[in-house]
Amino acid sequence: MSVELNNRQSIIDYCRSCPEDQLIGGLRSGNQVVKLPDCDLVVKFGPHVSSYEAKNQQSAYEIIDRHIVTVPWVHTFFVDDGGWGYMVSDFIPGKTIDPLSGSHIQRLAGILEYFRSITADRAGSLCGGPSIGLLWPDTNDLTISNVQQVEEWFNSRLFPGDGKVHFDISQLVLCHLDIAPRNIIWLDDGGVCLLDWASAGFYPRPLEFASLFFQEYDFSEMLLNAISFGSERDKEEQQKICQALYNNERYSFLVLLEP
Repeated sequence: MSVELNNRQSIIDYCRSCPEDQLIGGLRSGNQVVKLPDCDLVVKFGPHVSSYEAKNQQSAYEIIDRHIVTVPWVHTFFVDDGGWGYMVSDFIPGKTIDPLSGSHIQRLAGILEYFRSITADRAGSLCGGPSIGLLWPDTNDLTISNVQQVEEWFNSRLFPGDGKVHFDISQLVLCHLDIAPRNIIWLDDGGVCLLDWASAGFYPRPLEFASLFFQEYDFSEMLLNAISFGSERDKEEQQKICQALYNNERYSFLVLLEP
């Protein structure tokens, strides 16, 4: 089946009808990734693919040194009549590896240290849209613009005996917030490509640590050790962040953040 690249309906038809064995990522029950025929393009599509993810990925492409990390260029984004999003981006040839070796972990640790050097004065997602993903509620339109709102959200999920989180307002760094083996392409030339930038933004660095705790245990433990996570302050803040996330899963909260 051929695809007319300048015809959105042709792309939609191909994505929705392609056999499952042609998918290069995702599942039929959620977001999926398919390579378009006769070109070096892929489409990530599904009910949870949004324009914010496309904008975030393009923002990452523009601010990250491509000699350190490859981010696929986003060519276009559109939505079908059923509300599914379609993000068309460059195809990056390579492979995913799981489990990762010690040298792979060290390479990722170096990338996270590089991200630490990319800072901003404004907290929140890269594109300025809502904060989404593992650390944030699925049902709230949570748009963050300063570190106080980050503190307020986590503290609103902590009970009196849990303590409070306090972040350094001068340390807003680039955080991916979904670093996992499935989102890493190892290139044949030794390069690294990171996928899935939907959650990325400028946040206090402990949030990157927190997101790793939600990944496969051996992977997260190895990577956290490699990036020297382990100061008493790190551990105290981490414990409170995880407690807030646990409370958020277990209880219902309704909190309005100040603009």
